[in-house]
Amino acid sequence: MLDSFFGSLSEAVSFPEDQLRCLSTLLLAYPLAFAFRLLPYNNPNLKHLVSVLTSFFLLVVVVDDLVGLMHLLGSSIAVWRIMGSVKGKWGPRIVFMGVMIHMSVSHLMRQFHDYRGYKLDHTGPQMILTMKLTSWALSVHDGRRNPKELSKYQQEHAITTFPNLLHYLSYVFFFPAVLVGPSFEYMDYIRFIELSTFKDPKTGKVHWPAGRLAASMKTFLFSLIALASLAVFAPKLDVLWTLDPAFKALPFVLRFIYVMLSAFAARFKYYAVWKMAEGACVLAGFGYNGVDPKTGKPRWDASSNIDVWAYETGQSVKALADSWNKGTNQWLKNSVYLRVVKPGAKPGVLETFSTFAVSAFWHGFYPGYYLMFLSAAMALTAGKMLRTHLRPRFVSATTGKTPLWYNMLGVVLTQVTINYLSMSFLILTLKDSLQLWKDLYFVVHIGIAAVLLLTPVLFPVKRKSRKEQQKHGEKDETEKIKETAHQVADGIASAAVVAPTEILDGSVNGKVKTL
Repeated sequence: MLDSFFGSLSEAVSFPEDQLRCLSTLLLAYPLAFAFRLLPYNNPNLKHLVSVLTSFFLLVVVVDDLVGLMHLLGSSIAVWRIMGSVKGKWGPRIVFMGVMIHMSVSHLMRQFHDYRGYKLDHTGPQMILTMKLTSWALSVHDGRRNPKELSKYQQEHAITTFPNLLHYLSYVFFFPAVLVGPSFEYMDYIRFIELSTFKDPKTGKVHWPAGRLAASMKTFLFSLIALASLAVFAPKLDVLWTLDPAFKALPFVLRFIYVMLSAFAARFKYYAVWKMAEGACVLAGFGYNGVDPKTGKPRWDASSNIDVWAYETGQSVKALADSWNKGTNQWLKNSVYLRVVKPGAKPGVLETFSTFAVSAFWHGFYPGYYLMFLSAAMALTAGKMLRTHLRPRFVSATTGKTPLWYNMLGVVLTQVTINYLSMSFLILTLKDSLQLWKDLYFVVHIGIAAVLLLTPVLFPVKRKSRKEQQKHGEKDETEKIKETAHQVADGIASAAVVAPTEILDGSVNGKVKTL
């Protein structure tokens, strides 16, 4: 629908039509979210209905993807029926396998018909949906279990009353987040719709915390700045130009600088759309995160999917992993990692690799993804090793902090590492990714290997006697070896999250030069 309008607009602004539709959907969410906030407080069913119909309108009329909507709606209803009829642990297991297979088939079909293509389809929203459906099914299962068997997080999000179809679809198709996320828990959404999050516990009256509009507009303004930066820098920093013979003819230093800049510029598309969706969620009233204990002011960052400042100034790959794609981080932790751990047991290598496998399949099947995951896993392990062996030597005895130059060096090395490694995620193919790294003489890989091999030798940790270890409750050498093995495996799982995810898929992950 609206083919003539978007076709003419695309020609006028020289912007791909499918990406223009995506951007228009994100922008339209703002006036719709403002209107949604004005709906009657005491009529949750009306808000549920408006949420569903608004998403249907955006997906069918603006995005023009009726087939995609059928995929999303069909799998959603199937999951609702499964959890309504299958009791016990097999309900969420069937759901998990079913939606993962459905999404994997979508990934493979996309790669088969449009290899390394970037046209908008339902794959991106389906990745968001997969997180929502699996976490919802697990929460329904938790609501049927003994509360004593649940963790605090599971108790807070357990669904004790099976929802009707309208309430369920309202959660699945919450319109500001339907296209690019973020993902969130069903009970958090219901508390927002029913306003229990904003009710005074003493009087029962609804009190909207201050700062909602300001937080929304601040986030929206940042998304516009990121979008403008993308428009300015992306045409000059095409990632795929690294495959051109002209790039290979450049001196090494210039090749390296170009890779650093192009990888940095590629992040702006994620910043733009994630922040734009976050701002619309906040404008609708979803995203309240309590009161900041330091400032005493309300926080509206519960729907945030990225902490840009933390990502750009992180001093380790682990710090980047914690601040990037936070919704997926939470999903992998609470719906995968902690679910496969046996009650009373500590998480081990099996749990870690299970998380990695789910995360890897969730992203798709391009070889470049897996090169990124495995390489970043080594970088994570190297970072942990430096923190153990090197960092204590620079910690001030008086302040307990490291010097500024040490911190700045950590930021630079972290950014160099992630920019270099993320190129395989952006280039996608095995041959081209390896060729680019070869053109850079595998410099970062060699550096990571050197850290892993030489750090324990050059900066050994002072060994303590067994009596001293027992006195201070420390682990013996055997336990340390086991822990190191687990850290390596944990690094692989964490790497599957820190990578620039394909959550946006074709909607914004286009060839950089077209944006």
